[in-house]
Amino acid sequence: MSLLVEYLRQFGRFQRNARLYLISNALSGMTLGIIQVLYNLYLVSLGYKTDFVGLVLFMTTVGAGLAIFPAGLCIDHFGSKAILIWASVAVGVAGAGQFLLRQPPFLLCSGFLAGVAGAFILVVNAPFLTQNSSSSERSLLFSFTIVVTLITTVLGELLGGILPIWLRASTWLMGAWPAWIEAILAHQPEARAYQLSLLFAGLIAIPSFIPLFLLSNDRPTRVVEQKDAITRLNPPEKRRKLSMVSRAKQTLQRWRESGIRGLLHSPLVVLVLVQTLIGFGAGLFIPYFNLYFVHFLGASPALFGTIDGGANALNAVLILVAPLLVLRIGRVNTVVATRLASLPVLLVISLVIFLPLIAPLYLLRQGLMDMANGVFQAFSMEAVPHRRRGVANSIYQAAFYIANALATPIGGFLIARSGYRLVFLIAIVLYTVSILMLWGRFGRGVGERLVVDVREQDRREEVLIK
Repeated sequence: MSLLVEYLRQFGRFQRNARLYLISNALSGMTLGIIQVLYNLYLVSLGYKTDFVGLVLFMTTVGAGLAIFPAGLCIDHFGSKAILIWASVAVGVAGAGQFLLRQPPFLLCSGFLAGVAGAFILVVNAPFLTQNSSSSERSLLFSFTIVVTLITTVLGELLGGILPIWLRASTWLMGAWPAWIEAILAHQPEARAYQLSLLFAGLIAIPSFIPLFLLSNDRPTRVVEQKDAITRLNPPEKRRKLSMVSRAKQTLQRWRESGIRGLLHSPLVVLVLVQTLIGFGAGLFIPYFNLYFVHFLGASPALFGTIDGGANALNAVLILVAPLLVLRIGRVNTVVATRLASLPVLLVISLVIFLPLIAPLYLLRQGLMDMANGVFQAFSMEAVPHRRRGVANSIYQAAFYIANALATPIGGFLIARSGYRLVFLIAIVLYTVSILMLWGRFGRGVGERLVVDVREQDRREEVLIK
């Protein structure tokens, strides 16, 4: 209880933009939870197989992957507030298409558009939180953001599990409607119950727009003002000297990182490779867990919603503990230790087919694997210079979602042909390689020293500009 009280106090200390962003995430979390539980089940209820479900998810992640870099450029040009508002509107429109248009071409196109819009929201997250926090509170803010979303996602998953049951029991909702409404509603009772639940999920996300309109975002103006200040404070001779120094530093940087060995050793490349391996491994099986429980293990949608909600609830608690663990063993050690601990749990899940055992293991696996996500996001931002963080985050997200996009249809194909065990085992191998790569480059205190060096480099550049 004292830990929860301390986090609530810390919420009041966050900057105003950060608090509004957290509130918006909380209001949209229930929608996310309902969709996570029901969307794949909705597609299967329409008569589609897991390979087509994988193709829809592939189009979504391809859209996200292609939009990652344009999203980064737009954020720098238009500012976070405009991007968050318009991207959220686009996600809502594309989501309506996914829920109302049942033919394959429309499902694929609306999934692609949802991925494009979602990419803007994903890319703005880390730079926005970094910009609106101090270095001392950054790990806590990243973790807090994930926790707030998870808590409301849990509520959404619980609601998503029981909504189809309630709606299907209604003879009015399952009965005949006017012709123009019947044209957009699914005819099968099970599919219609899922469809109406998903549409309800979209409606309850509308209040999440209110905090976004209250955000203050002067990033583009601030960039112009900084340039004007530099012009006023630095005479032409000093600016020429600064330009020469910058060019010299860039040249030395290129020399230092030249060659394959130097390139593969650079922090940005290593973190991108880690994201790629995690994204590919997750894409193989994460999108199909609801199908695994409902159609393979025989759980009801309500039971899966409860299980998945419990997993996110445990994940939220563990994420709150992660910053405390960072204080004891450091950032990289926390990420490595928690992710490594999740692998034996996933191995047992892949080998045992027994719902009463799989259910608690599912909670534990997700909690351990995702426990340090906020810590890892903060570290990946602080491991690169300030001026490169927007581009770096775009690269991280692109690496994860492109790999995820490639793996998702592969996972659906393998499941349809060989079952679930193979994709679990492949994911374990990929996760293991990513953990070893992260530890090999940043373990033994190297990552902590790197963050200190980057901060010092940013400080020197600020002094040089002044």
